[in-house]
Amino acid sequence: MDISTLAIMCVDGIGPRLYKTLVQTFGSAEQTLEQDKKTLKQIQGITNDQASAIVDKRYQRTVDIQLKWMEKYRAYLLTLGDESYPGILRQIYDPPPVLMCMGEFHHEDDVAFGVVGMRYPDDYGKKMCYKIAKGIAERNICIVSGMAKGIDAISHQAALDTGSRTIAVMGTSLERIYPAENKHLFDKIKEKGVVCTETLIGQKQVPANFIRRNRIISGLSRGVIVVQAGTTSGSLVTALNANEQNRDVFAVPGDALKGRHTGCHRLIRLGAKIVENADDVINEYPFLKERMNGQKDIFIEAARKTKLGKEEEAILNCLNKDGVHIDVIFDKCELDRAEIMKGLLGLEIKGYVQREKGDYYVRNI
Repeated sequence: MDISTLAIMCVDGIGPRLYKTLVQTFGSAEQTLEQDKKTLKQIQGITNDQASAIVDKRYQRTVDIQLKWMEKYRAYLLTLGDESYPGILRQIYDPPPVLMCMGEFHHEDDVAFGVVGMRYPDDYGKKMCYKIAKGIAERNICIVSGMAKGIDAISHQAALDTGSRTIAVMGTSLERIYPAENKHLFDKIKEKGVVCTETLIGQKQVPANFIRRNRIISGLSRGVIVVQAGTTSGSLVTALNANEQNRDVFAVPGDALKGRHTGCHRLIRLGAKIVENADDVINEYPFLKERMNGQKDIFIEAARKTKLGKEEEAILNCLNKDGVHIDVIFDKCELDRAEIMKGLLGLEIKGYVQREKGDYYVRNI
């Protein structure tokens, strides 16, 4: 943690872009704090009051508030120069100079996908969100979202349900969980992933904070998936940020007669990739497909050491490596349907079989 960076960001009105200008001009955050008022005022964008605040060290009280709060609640601060600052986020044009966090970032979080959408989705939106987010998370890939109502909360929960990692980027400070109904999510995410924000303790909570945090969601992601969005949805801002950051944009299509899908359809017309399931996302990244194949080999090796029950062996004998439809399995296997479905699930979990589209089952071993 660089205290000098925190000090500059505690000056009212200084954001990532002005911070970047100051550091580029003077060489570092520490050097910036050593400048006199006349020199500081020569920087385009800085006000007389901001220059005075730096020279007079009026930021110190706010810095102390951050340090005391973090110590009390076991939070910590990442600054741009820290080794553990997310590398993928550092690449964007205006990365947050400070991130207050609970939970630890992991190296593998550099391969993550953002999932965003409206706060009041219909049943279709809820089901598609959960299905896609869960499918990605099941591949041990991190899910990033904003911990808002609706699509955000569903995507975080899908990741948690699989035991995978998830990152919540808040539009408020950590002292103010918004919405309050997501307190349970907040508590789970900080244990299983990361909750982070660029809004400092005690800073004024304004709607613009939620707009600014969208660039962090996309900045932490390889691609952003918009599940359900109307024409004015804030998730379209996240998609725009993603495009500007050279991230991929995916959109879930829906009923053209419903306004809940107009934003997604607009993104598709502008070139967003259509996504209906997790494979539609994974297949866009050859390195991820290779990683999935490697994981599959591990499961298969473990499966060879697992003893099967008689029912599972009978079902396995009905399968081949080309794929067999479920109806054919029902006909060939001398077990009732409930036993067959239970057995197939067990074989799939153990890595012996893989379920493909159209209810086909492929034998791995």
